[in-house]
Order: sequence, then C-alpha cells, then structure tokens
Amino acid sequence: MKRIIQLFLLVITVSIFAQDFKPYKVKSGKITYEKLKYSTHSGFSSVNGVTTSYSKQVPYVAEQVIYYWKEYGDIAFEETYKISKFGGELLKEKVKTAERLWVKEHRYYFDFQKNKMYDDPFHLRIECRENFQYYQIVGSWIKLQYMGVEVAGTKSILGREALYYKIDNSTDLYTWNNLVLKSENYYTNREGNKRKGLERAKIAIEIDTILKINDRLFNPNWLKREKLYKSLNGNKIGELIDATPNLLIQVAEMDLLEIQKNDIFLFVTTSLRLGKLQVLNIDDKNRLTIKFEWYYSNNSIGRNRDSFRIKNNSLVNIDNVIIENKPSEKVDFKWQNLGFPTIIPKNNIGVYLLKSSRTNTLKLKPYARN
Repeated sequence: MKRIIQLFLLVITVSIFAQDFKPYKVKSGKITYEKLKYSTHSGFSSVNGVTTSYSKQVPYVAEQVIYYWKEYGDIAFEETYKISKFGGELLKEKVKTAERLWVKEHRYYFDFQKNKMYDDPFHLRIECRENFQYYQIVGSWIKLQYMGVEVAGTKSILGREALYYKIDNSTDLYTWNNLVLKSENYYTNREGNKRKGLERAKIAIEIDTILKINDRLFNPNWLKREKLYKSLNGNKIGELIDATPNLLIQVAEMDLLEIQKNDIFLFVTTSLRLGKLQVLNIDDKNRLTIKFEWYYSNNSIGRNRDSFRIKNNSLVNIDNVIIENKPSEKVDFKWQNLGFPTIIPKNNIGVYLLKSSRTNTLKLKPYARN
C-alpha cells in the first residue's frame, strides 16, 4: 500500500512539474542583446625595418535580439533583427528575420523570409522534466544541461553580478538569476582542447524586469495561422465547403480573385480530392510559393509539400504536383499576375478562399451545415 501511495505521489509531482518549468528566478522581463560576429583582418607591419605579418579579430554587431519572458521563464518570446551585412557593413535599417516562442514542450520558430513556421521539441524543458528531481536539487537548468559544470567566477554586467561558467573549450556563459546575460563561442584547434579565438558572442545591452509585457506577444499571428491551417483536415474541409457560404468565397472557373500573402484556400481537385493551400510568398519575379495538402476519402494525407514554387502563367495539376505544358482536363488552376496576383480555377470542382485567413483573429466563426 505504501508503495502504491509513493507511486501516486510521484505521478502527481511529475504532472505538476511538467506544467511548472520556471527556469529563472525573476518572474518576467525583457532583455535586449547584441549578437557579435568577428571578422579577421590581416596585414603586415614594419617596425625598425622589420616586416611582420599580423592577424586580428574585429567584432561587429550582426544582429539584435529582443527576448521577453513571463511566468519565471515558463513561457518566452524572442525577436531577431539583422543589423549588418557579412563583414560589418550596416544596413540602412534593421530587418526582422525571425521570431521564436517557447511554450510547454514546443519551440516554435518563424522565418520571415520564407514566411514559414517550424515546430521543434523544447529539448531543455523535456530534459528538465525527465530529470526533475536532479533539477530541483541543483536549482539550475545550466547545471542540468551541462552536468558537472561549476561557477568559475563572477563579472558585473549591466550592474548585476553575473556568474561565470566555462562550459567547455568552445563556450562561456555569464548568468544572473539563471538568465543568460552573455555567451561567447570560440574557435578551437582540431583536437578541441585549445581556444584559438572568438567566433561569436551574444551580450545583453539592456534589461528591464519591471515593465508590463503585452500577453499578445506570446500568441503571435503566425502561430494562430498555422494552428488554423493544421486544423483543416479532409473531414473539416468537407464540412466547411458544405457550410453556410459566409465562411468562404468561392472562386468559379475563369473568375479572377486577387490573392495575397497568407491566404488560405480550400479546393476540390479534378480527381475529387479535398485539399488546402496557403500562399507563402509572391516575389518580385512573379513566382508564387505555396504549401498544400490534399486528402484521400478516408481522411489520410495524400500529398503534402513543405513548399512549392510556381512560375508566372503556369498551369498546375495539384493532384500530381506538376506543371502542365498545355491546357488539359487535369489542370486545377492557373497562376498568373495580371497587374495583380491571381489564381484562376480551371477544371477543378471548386476553389474557396477561407475568409478567416484574412482576419486578425484567425478563427472560424460558428457555422451550421446546410
């Protein structure tokens, strides 16, 4: 009986901890970092008639990173901006390149250039959950992730006493209340036992643990859009097509509908398969990039493309993921820029714009089937 009670308490503890990661000792805040890269400058110098060669590493700010967290780090969000070109030439203005969201056991990453989201496991959280007793004892995700590492000193960063950890010959970390204020990565020799010089660094230049953070940061539109897209399986698409028309805009054959980035379309192919697609990008060469899936009658996925780029004036047979050279009964739609970007339905049964994909809420309204 005692053993059963112990197991029951263990299950409860694991369940609670799985929702209670809390890696930091500060409830919420914002840190602005500069990510440095190092370019090698080589040349020759002459002293008293003796010429010698020299090589030195010159740092430059490559990126700016703004990091937000709440619930003691249980949830975090990050924005990355490109500041300069390779070598250090500054851009006219910074460009947002990526956003990240850490929540539960997910590490979501959004690439602005590709307009695509990736969902990777949050390995550190998983590791802390799997080793929760050790994690609670050491009280530090750093000591769990890098078992055996100890504090090797301290350094003042932004007026705060940061603990210095020499992780290995290629990595140094400086942390305050388990928040990383500085990290440095070094080149090493082939054996990995000797440092040769700095490769990159990430340094906090501003920290604020008082400001009130807008919760909308932790529910970005790209994540809401991806969740909406993924919710549309074969059965759901069939329901929506049969639902009241206020949820969809049907594009009839030869109709012109101006499309835009992030539009989500539902379709019925020439082979009577239900599917969905999302407009990822329309570039300056009039090339359309989409991702899509279609489904068999049993709701299993038939075709699934991470991305598919289509040249202007192309005839697309989406059943076979090919571009047709000439009109045929198998062509589903034509991609054409007529001064404005359009998808022109051909022999397919139906193409429908999902209205909610053009809203800020990105939610389907309640509907009843006809």
